Amino acid sequence: MMGKCALCGEDKELQLSHIIPKFIGKYLKNTSIGNIRSHENPNRIAQDIEKHYMLCHDCEELFSASERYFANTVFYPYKRDKHETFNYDEKLFYFLTSLSWRSLYLDIVNFVREKSLKLDVIERMIEAEGIMRDFLLSKRTDLSNIEHHIFFFERIMNVNAPDDNLLKTGRPHTTIHRSLTSYSGYSDNTIYTISNLMGIVVVTLYSKDVDEIWKNTQVFNEKNILVAANQEVQSRLGNEFVFWMEQCEKDINVISEETEQKILKKVMDLGDDIKDYAIYQDIVDDNQLEN
Repeated sequence: MMGKCALCGEDKELQLSHIIPKFIGKYLKNTSIGNIRSHENPNRIAQDIEKHYMLCHDCEELFSASERYFANTVFYPYKRDKHETFNYDEKLFYFLTSLSWRSLYLDIVNFVREKSLKLDVIERMIEAEGIMRDFLLSKRTDLSNIEHHIFFFERIMNVNAPDDNLLKTGRPHTTIHRSLTSYSGYSDNTIYTISNLMGIVVVTLYSKDVDEIWKNTQVFNEKNILVAANQEVQSRLGNEFVFWMEQCEKDINVISEETEQKILKKVMDLGDDIKDYAIYQDIVDDNQLEN
């Protein structure tokens, strides 16, 4: 498909670019008991994760190097090897910028077309998109006041909230550890892009309210250390976790009896081997929350 590359702006042949890196979708598929499914139609098997004609070959390759870095420095060590400490350098910051920029670029197009956000919010998003695009093209060396954060969604030991019913019944571990999503939004003075990469939650803040707290989560454009422990977040983005669980509950309710029986058969066929799958511990942890 010929068109203008979203990053470099040149008219070239466009590639089908994944919004969330393809290797993460492959990992989700390979570690699932059954097939992966989408929110659009939970009864239909999803052959691939979201992708768009967006980048030319050269820009796609520009992002690929940082994706490999993230895979080998954070994603696989955390998901497969259960590491909690990650030594990183500037390539992680570049990857996070590329990840959030892809979602933000597409979301701005939709927001403008649908006129679904306030003008000042869209203007800030457009400004941030330009800053990140220039950074990705090495036209600038910083992102001004834009912040990248990684929050590792670990095990919930107990629930302490005014309305804890959804947390207890909404399967938080299963939902968040076994799903992928990426989109932009805003709440009050906080404007953001949030991406869930199977429990590795990436948040880019374009502006934030004064009462937002992000402790031990920020990733800097330098050599540093990130630890998947002692992280503290008090943010409006907590509502997104609730939204994901609500969406999961809706999906479960619309699954057909035929699809449900197929899923159940795969689980039953595994027998005790189900304990070899990560989702088994998620199910156990969710059941403990209900009790």
